[in-house]
Amino acid sequence: MPVESGYFYLNAGNEWPTVTTPGSKIQTTGGLIGLKQTGGTFETSGTFVAGPFQVSDRPTSWFRVSATLKGDLDNSQVQFFTFAAPAGPPPATFVDPWKAAPRNALDFAVRNDPGLVLYIGGLLRGDGSGTALIDQIRVDYGRDTYARFLPPIYRKQANAADFLERFLAIEQSVLSGIEAEIDDLPRLFDPHAAPVGDPPSWLGWLSGWLTFILDEHWAEADARANLANAFHLYRKRGTIEGLREYLKIYAGVNAIIEEPARAAKIWALGDPNLLGFGTMLAPGPLQGAVLDTTATMDASHMTTGEAFGAALFEDVAHRFCVSVYCAELTSTTTLDTVRQVLDREKPAHTTYELCVIEPAMRVGVQSRVGIDAIAAAPGHPPAQTGLGLGSGVLAAKADPCPQGT
Repeated sequence: MPVESGYFYLNAGNEWPTVTTPGSKIQTTGGLIGLKQTGGTFETSGTFVAGPFQVSDRPTSWFRVSATLKGDLDNSQVQFFTFAAPAGPPPATFVDPWKAAPRNALDFAVRNDPGLVLYIGGLLRGDGSGTALIDQIRVDYGRDTYARFLPPIYRKQANAADFLERFLAIEQSVLSGIEAEIDDLPRLFDPHAAPVGDPPSWLGWLSGWLTFILDEHWAEADARANLANAFHLYRKRGTIEGLREYLKIYAGVNAIIEEPARAAKIWALGDPNLLGFGTMLAPGPLQGAVLDTTATMDASHMTTGEAFGAALFEDVAHRFCVSVYCAELTSTTTLDTVRQVLDREKPAHTTYELCVIEPAMRVGVQSRVGIDAIAAAPGHPPAQTGLGLGSGVLAAKADPCPQGT
């Protein structure tokens, strides 16, 4: 039957549920075990006992105990003891069959024979000016050592196998930290698991690796979710959908983005569109032959090839308009953030106009109810200029984006 192996921690969420403190000279506060303090003076000695611990219904080969401290052992000492037996409780004092670890040893082998349960004892000493503070205690069982990588012949004799495992445990205790870092390496590439903090912030390192900007105002959960979505978002860069998502996560606005060129087309004879309604005049002079202007006998030609119809779309080509509701501009910097996002994420060859949708209706400019014309809140002062309908702007040539760029 294979040897059961594993480990567990005694500090669970800043609580020590298995620790008792005989004599009450030890206190467990803030997730730390230390000598009790009364006024400005600490106790000079105290003991604690943790257990019983049981991981199987048969005797367990308890292997190793390791502890971490908060701070250094200045003017104080710590010593651990272990007791393994078929059933508890252990002696009240740390005498045989308790096994003592070297004084101030924070990583040591359990020298007890296999037992059904394990107890861990601790003795803290100080000069009254301070105390050692134990932050965590880990227990390894099953003796999962480097001996498993050696031929079985090395484990045939029980005494020799026991000595070999303890001997290899010395080197394993040194290398286990490196092994743990290697085992945890995949965490560094997972947005939901990469550690935060400084230094180093692995979450920030991962975002830099992906050239994805983490906004300092995001909550940690939002930063992780947005970073995890980075690859999906990159597929939409330079598109209307992508710009909307970038504006949502960085500026918190639900933008309306339109491309005027999508509605523009050349008017032709037989087309059902009416001149002046579904069509428009060219914004600039046409190339080639224009009657009464550039038409010269034997020296004129019609616009052909790649330039065909280019003048008709000169004022709308590679341009788009972004509209945001004024109610979503929750701070004085939101509009600047919107511009920064647009400047960073728009296709390089394009230009844009930014328009704030306010509670006003301007015919020909801001006139689609529920889209770019919104009702004012109760008590909002009515517009005082224009022709009486909202702000009364009737001219389609009025600047459609007075706050544009």
